[in-house]
Amino acid sequence: FCAYIPFRVLANPQPAGDTVSSALWWQVAVYNQVQQIQDQHYQGCVWGDSISSALGASLGEQNFNFAIGGMSSVSLLEQLKLVVPLQFTCEKSIIAIGTNDAMYGISDEQFVSNLKEAIAIMRSTGTKQIILIPSFYSTVAASYNPQSAGTIARVDEINVLINQVANSEKVPVEYRGIQALFKEQALNEDLTIDGVHLNAKGLDIYRKVLLNILNSPSETRTPSDQKLNPTLINRMLGFAIAQ
Repeated sequence: FCAYIPFRVLANPQPAGDTVSSALWWQVAVYNQVQQIQDQHYQGCVWGDSISSALGASLGEQNFNFAIGGMSSVSLLEQLKLVVPLQFTCEKSIIAIGTNDAMYGISDEQFVSNLKEAIAIMRSTGTKQIILIPSFYSTVAASYNPQSAGTIARVDEINVLINQVANSEKVPVEYRGIQALFKEQALNEDLTIDGVHLNAKGLDIYRKVLLNILNSPSETRTPSDQKLNPTLINRMLGFAIAQ
């Protein structure tokens, strides 16, 4: 039910931000969701971009995949404004956002504010558990194409912000399962169709990660348990010093 819309079909994403919510295809995708969720109760909901939307409805009838290609934290808030009034409920919500924030040039302050607001909105609807997924890395080659992906350094920065929000909002970040998709800080070239999006093998790994989270009776990690990758920390320290 969620159309797979690769990043590269977006017309020259501008650093000024995310404008996908003004596109007709995005509005149609949300309209299709609206037709299905009225007064429904779901065990789990997934919110994200094309990496998650490629899973379609494969997560089971008790779960709903809200992910749409091209989404960032900006369009996530626009989506929530449209779907929350439908009185649906999710016991557990997974937020897999940030990859496009890195590409669109969303500022640190805006990303943190948007993610916190999204968490607050989901809590207001009665969601009992919220789990964050780190921003996805592209391959090294794709990271040099600004119309395909954000740089690896920027994805590092977004992931630091995700961990900061997780700690302040007391929600877990589930990064252990998706590590199988990457080699160090880059997407495994054997698991992608274009350097950004997952192929069938990659999607199978990712699907199992999400199902494990959705089917888990309780959160398996707390924010205080989280450890940042040493390479990521070193990069961030270097970035801070450069500033």
